[in-house]
Amino acid sequence: MKKTIKYVTGLVIAGTLLTACSQKQEPQSLEAMLKDSKQQEKVLTMMAENHDLSSKYVNKMMENDHATGMMVDKLVKAASEDSVLAGKLSDMITKFPELMLLTTHHFMPIINENANMSDGFCDHAMEHSNIAEGMCEKMQDNKEMSCCAK
Repeated sequence: MKKTIKYVTGLVIAGTLLTACSQKQEPQSLEAMLKDSKQQEKVLTMMAENHDLSSKYVNKMMENDHATGMMVDKLVKAASEDSVLAGKLSDMITKFPELMLLTTHHFMPIINENANMSDGFCDHAMEHSNIAEGMCEKMQDNKEMSCCAK
């Protein structure tokens, strides 16, 4: 009898284990998983450290107006506080002349309204003789601004 009870008990335990293991486990939804801050951190770290994932994420963000605005805001604010990042941003703008021209065009009204910025802009432009000469020639061609002497 003891042998039969052990045998039946063994079969019940084995059957229970097999049944439990064979049942389909419901995967946790991505949204539910990302509610956990530790899981968020793991995902973000993995994306930041993996070049392909980072590229895909940046491309996805560039397709979204809100995300693009957030990136630009964050980048500009960070660059205003970090000279190394500001230098990198400046280098990138310099690589794309159309962007440089567009940027300058949008900043001119701001420079115009602030005397200190206007002085700084003029001083900076005058440090580069080719820019100063080009500006002077343009002003001489314009009768309203012909203030430079050759």
